[in-house]
Amino acid sequence: MTAARLKSQNGDLLVRDGTTDTSIKSGVAKAYQHHDEDLTTMHKSLNLSSSTDNGTGDFTANFTSSWLDARYMYSFGLDDNDFNDGTAYVIKGLTWATSSHRTRTCFANSTNEGFFDQDMACIIWHGDLA
Repeated sequence: MTAARLKSQNGDLLVRDGTTDTSIKSGVAKAYQHHDEDLTTMHKSLNLSSSTDNGTGDFTANFTSSWLDARYMYSFGLDDNDFNDGTAYVIKGLTWATSSHRTRTCFANSTNEGFFDQDMACIIWHGDLA
């Protein structure tokens, strides 16, 4: 078994495992947020100056360091104890800016659909910072 080695190339940190280089800079999350409903409790965050509650299921994350452009990516995880019936959830990106990202939490099940403040949400952003 060969030990992985770190190296720097053009300002990027690379991990070399055997003959394959993997970019650390490109693969690391640049921002994340873990909060309770209505943004009342922020458990953990990275690269966020604040979050704004715009209404039910609607919030804006304001970044401390801006993105290079508005083509960053995000993923999320939700936990809501109110729906245990096969409800599907999605966080929809509403406004993509280099300094903020506005999202809306939606749900749909067999009897209703709409927006809601989730019990707990985790959102992670990836991309290049300016």
